[in-house]
Formats: sequence, structure tokens, C-alpha cells
Amino acid sequence: MENRSSRNNRSDKGSKKKFYKDVWFWLFIASTVLLIITLSTPVYEYSEEPKTEKKTNRNHSDKNNYSYSDDTSSSNTDNENDTDSKETKFGESVEFKSGEKITVESAQDDNSIELQSAENGEHPVTVKVTVQNTKSSPLDFNSQDFDLYDSNNEVATFDASTYLADIPNSIAAGKQASMTLNFGSKGAGPYNVTFGNSIWK
Repeated sequence: MENRSSRNNRSDKGSKKKFYKDVWFWLFIASTVLLIITLSTPVYEYSEEPKTEKKTNRNHSDKNNYSYSDDTSSSNTDNENDTDSKETKFGESVEFKSGEKITVESAQDDNSIELQSAENGEHPVTVKVTVQNTKSSPLDFNSQDFDLYDSNNEVATFDASTYLADIPNSIAAGKQASMTLNFGSKGAGPYNVTFGNSIWK
């Protein structure tokens, strides 16, 4: 005859088994409901139009806004927003919206000067420029904003011997400064000089 303890043990085991079955059943039901809800919920995608930034010339502020002028005429092109290079001739002036009115007089070989940091094969070339401040306030100026290119379109090296002369870094309102810039070029002329988007030939 089975004792009471054995019957109780079997009864406990049966209760536990039923409990675990119930737990797994309800977990299954809950998982199924969550899966159905997840699959039936629409997915919204957020997309933003790519932002396009206006390309600007970083060599010098506002250098893509300028007008050409010579002794007889001038034209204002401040509203232009293209970034194409503009050509002019030596001796002509270019007026920039940032306040500079620049005239590049010439770019010529000059063996009378000695370069301070000439590399192998480089020879001296001098560029004569005049910079006028058209603003009513002082104009910061950096002579290294000019570049010189040889006939093969290779850029020359700005030479520190330039600073042996009196090269200003600021020009007073309404004033102008004429200066000679020294470059070391491996190639020969004719040379081109650039400042911002302007090219003197």
C-alpha cells in the first residue's frame, strides 16, 4: 500500500509540471502576439535631402567677386558667382569685392637678385604689383596670395628674399603700395600670375 508521502510527492511533481506547461504556453502566446504586432506596424523611413554647400574660393575672401578696369573703362561683376578663372593682361587692374584693386605690371626673369631658398634648377623671376585699398578701413594683405606659373603651367616657389624689401601686411584706407615679389621658377616664360580667380598674362 502506497504511503501518503509518495502520493504527496507525485502530486507535487504533477502540479509543477502543469505550472511549467502553463508558463511556456503563455510565453508562446505573448511572443506570438508581439510578433504579429511588430510585423503589422508600418515602418517609416526618414530621409533628408542632401545639403549642398556653395563652393567658394579659399585662397582669398570674396575673390570670385570682382570687376576689371583699365585706364579707360571698368565693369562691375560683383554679382557673378561662377568659379572659372578670369584672364587679363599685364598692366591692367582687377578690383575685388574684398577691397583690393590689383595691378600686375610684369613677370620677368631677373638674375640681379639672389634667391634665399632656391631649389636645384630654379632661377629668379620678379613680379611687380600694385595693390590699392578701395575700402574706408585698413586692408590686411598677404603677398603670398600671389602665384607665378611658367609656360608649362608649373607653379613657382615664393621666395623669402621678397621680404628684404618693404612689403606691407596692411594697407591704409584709400592708399596703395607697389612692390616686387621674388619667385624661384624651374621653367621659362612667358609667365602667368594669379591672385584669387584672376590671371594676368
